[in-house]
Amino acid sequence: MALDSIGSGSGAINALRNLDSINRTEETRGTPPPASTDNDIRVSNASVTDVRQTEQQTLDTLRQGLSQASAVGNVALAGARSVSDTLDQIGERLQRLTDPRLAADQRATLTTEIQGLVRQGLDTVDRASFNNVNLLDASRDQGVEVTAGRDGGTATVRDQDLRTGLESLQGLDLSTAESAQSTLNSVFADVRTTTNTAVDNLTEDTRRVDERNQDVQRLQAQVPTPDENVDTTLDAGGAQQLANQLQQALGGQSLGIVNQRPETLVGLFR
Repeated sequence: MALDSIGSGSGAINALRNLDSINRTEETRGTPPPASTDNDIRVSNASVTDVRQTEQQTLDTLRQGLSQASAVGNVALAGARSVSDTLDQIGERLQRLTDPRLAADQRATLTTEIQGLVRQGLDTVDRASFNNVNLLDASRDQGVEVTAGRDGGTATVRDQDLRTGLESLQGLDLSTAESAQSTLNSVFADVRTTTNTAVDNLTEDTRRVDERNQDVQRLQAQVPTPDENVDTTLDAGGAQQLANQLQQALGGQSLGIVNQRPETLVGLFR
């Protein structure tokens, strides 16, 4: 039997039948599709390029907004931490002023130092700006909200009110141990709490913005770029023709492996 001389197993038979199917498809396909013109190729390539450019531009816009928000937030965070350090120094001097044995000249010196530190804190608030945006002076109402994703979601860096608290420490009566203790327990404690909250809020907000920014950068890295190993000039008809040629070549290779006597194949397709 002719089938016995081809080889054993259904895989060999299937390879032959697949080859015959491909050959018959090629014979009945009719006239080949018209070749792609240079204009077709240019339009196709331009369309792909336009889509990629649009995607990159969208992601660039998101990244720039998030980077701006991150910069504003990190400058404000650095300022809030600096104010916190200044408050540590103020608190240490206030604690010393609660000592009733303190001499009058020592008390006056510490009071002067405290007022100097308050001015330093206010100066820090004024300088904690980026592109004229200051998040430590809530009277400016400059909280930042930016688009954080292609779905329209946003990320916010909230403004904080450090100025009001620092100003409340100006001109205090610290002439006695009792007044110093009262200031330490009330006004100063409030300023300390407000500043700690500001540091926590800015840390959280900038972290969230930075995470969104990293997500956008990862998306940018995933936007496909032209693959030099892919023929982008093929239209649909050309791609199908190439696929059929590859199928036929693979079918021929399978045939060469399983058939030891090619002449026995002739009767199979009659």
